[in-house]
Amino acid sequence: MAPPGRRERPFSSGRFPGLLLATLVLQLSSFSDACEAPPTFEAMELIGKPKPYYKVGERVDYKCKKGYFYVPPLATHSICDRNHTWLPVSDEGCYREMCPHIRDPLNGEAILANGSYEFGSELHFICNEGYYLIGKDILYCELKDTVAVWSGKPPLCEKILCTPPPKIKNGKHTFSEVEVFEYLDAVTYSCDPAPGPDPFSLIGESMIYCGNNSTWSHAAPECKVVKCRFPVVENGKQISGFGKKFYYKATVMFECDKGYYLNGSDKIVCESNSTWDPPVPKCLKVSTSPNTKSPTSSASGPRPTYKPPVSNYPGYPKPDEGILDSLDDWVIALIVIVIVVAVAVICVALYRFLQGRKKKGTYLTDENHREVKFTSL
Repeated sequence: MAPPGRRERPFSSGRFPGLLLATLVLQLSSFSDACEAPPTFEAMELIGKPKPYYKVGERVDYKCKKGYFYVPPLATHSICDRNHTWLPVSDEGCYREMCPHIRDPLNGEAILANGSYEFGSELHFICNEGYYLIGKDILYCELKDTVAVWSGKPPLCEKILCTPPPKIKNGKHTFSEVEVFEYLDAVTYSCDPAPGPDPFSLIGESMIYCGNNSTWSHAAPECKVVKCRFPVVENGKQISGFGKKFYYKATVMFECDKGYYLNGSDKIVCESNSTWDPPVPKCLKVSTSPNTKSPTSSASGPRPTYKPPVSNYPGYPKPDEGILDSLDDWVIALIVIVIVVAVAVICVALYRFLQGRKKKGTYLTDENHREVKFTSL
């Protein structure tokens, strides 16, 4: 019993934490019998504000988001099940808003980059050959409020037309009376007869045609007199392109005389500024001094047409001239000895042959006791 004058407390300080823990357990047990926040989707959203947890059997409803429209019969709601999970639901019933269909332009084509007319798609336009596009070549399907619309008007494909090509001095082109040229229409330029002894040369493309963007394929050519100087190469000769006069695009080739090498290009062309390109080459003498290096051609020209003997190159050992002279004497003496020996052998052989035939004969004595030679058959 408590001492007199003191009353018992209803809850001691040691029991308070236990009561707090029991309260938390009861609270958690109530949460465990509920579902957490419902799932989220790309095409639909929850109607109303979400709560931290939902009781078993409680229902939530969805609607399609902005830019989407609902197509039955798929469900758009879910219920908190007894196992504390939401019943299956999906946003497959919500479809993207679509832009209006656009037909192919006349003399062109409209191509869907994404394969559909849903908002976020692109529509590309191209024109057939011979036509050009007026307007934007790409339109975008965009969302305006709740409606999908294209970002602009469809373009047009117009026929490519060109104005007449330029006229040139000292020349003319075909179809000069035509005022409008269609795509790939072509004209050909030619030069007038020259008043002097040298003719006009056509510099540039002789034929041009009406191309894309209503422009001609090349600039108009020009007619003028082009005449290059007679090419002269000392210690060399011309091997092709012979002529007394050399006009535009005349081509000449050279080669050097023996003992000289080509410094430059062996082929030159008369260009529109009346100069040779590359410049006329030179034929330089091949050095035979042992103290100088063998000459080489320039980077743009061919190698020397004549090469000095190997013995003339620097560092190459040259044989002693005295030794060469003595070698020549020995060769001559050897030839003489061989000839003498050959003659002696022939003479000896001939002598032996004659002696042999003499021994084969028989000598007899006639009636006057004279010897008569009888040769056996």
